[in-house]
Formats: sequence, C-alpha cells, structure tokens
Amino acid sequence: MSPSPATAAAPSAVVEEAGADRTKPPRQTPALWVPRVDSLAEFGLMISRQLTQCRRYGGHLSVLWLEAEPLAREGQSWPAETQNELMTAVGRRLRSRVRGTDMVLQIGETSFAVLLLDAGSPEAHIVQQRLLQMLNGPYGVGEHTMHVGLQMGAAAFPEGGVRGTELAESARADLRRRLA
Repeated sequence: MSPSPATAAAPSAVVEEAGADRTKPPRQTPALWVPRVDSLAEFGLMISRQLTQCRRYGGHLSVLWLEAEPLAREGQSWPAETQNELMTAVGRRLRSRVRGTDMVLQIGETSFAVLLLDAGSPEAHIVQQRLLQMLNGPYGVGEHTMHVGLQMGAAAFPEGGVRGTELAESARADLRRRLA
C-alpha cells in the first residue's frame, strides 16, 4: 500500500515548518582573547608540547618577551582597573599583529610572551622590530587615550634554552641587555 498524497505531504510540511522556526544566530566575530598565566613555570608548562615537537622534528621556535608599562603625565596616575583594561588592549593588539599559528600569553600584570612557531632568531628579530612599531601607538581605554612604554627581548630554541622557563628567562635577559 502506498501512502496517500495527503499523508506523504505531511512529513515534508512538518520539516519545512520546523526549518522556518529556526533562525540562524547572528554571526559573531571571535574576540582576540589572550590567555593569562601568573608565573614562568605555568608558561613553561603551556609551551612544553611545542618544545617537544621541536626537539623531535628539528623545528624552530622563538620566544619574544614584552614588558608593557602604562605611561602617564607627570603627577597623573591611572586607576588599577584602567591599567588592567590597557593591558587587555595591548594583548589584543599584540594577538592581532602576529600569525594565527603563534601563541600570545599574558604573564602577570604587565608582561607578555609571544611564541613564534617555525621561527629562528633572525625571524624573531624581524617580528620584534615590526611589533615595536605597531604596538607603540595610542590605546583608547574607556574615555581615555593611553600610551605604554614597551621593551622587548627575544630568545630562540635551542640556543636560548630547551625548556619554556629557560627560553623566557633568556628573552628577559635579552630585554635587560637592550635596556643597559
């Protein structure tokens, strides 16, 4: 027995009605989220997988270490909440200026680490120069226009260290050498 035309049309009508009720949610752009860790040990754990792959396959990897200090006019100070918003803006700008395959982490209050995959020391220094130019502009934070003082150092695997904490320490030492 074949179904009657009225019965055969009913299931497709139900599907059409159900489809008409479902509307697509508005398209959302992903936020430029920067994970935050509180110590070099946590940073080392987060990048251990990438370091293992570099050891195993002979890959390249570099770490850029950034220190960002909120700048204020003489006698002016920024509230802690405003400084936190500024560091969030710095992290987002930093995230948007590196490749999607690179990793950006905020470490503590005012430090950032950028893990440059498939990049040795020469490439890290090129990225470092470009980032200094791009990150030194003004930042709109709430109703304020703020600036940061940036310092950067770099270290490459394996010359700068074979563990995440060693690489970060080498990049920080490079930063201090540049300041001296």
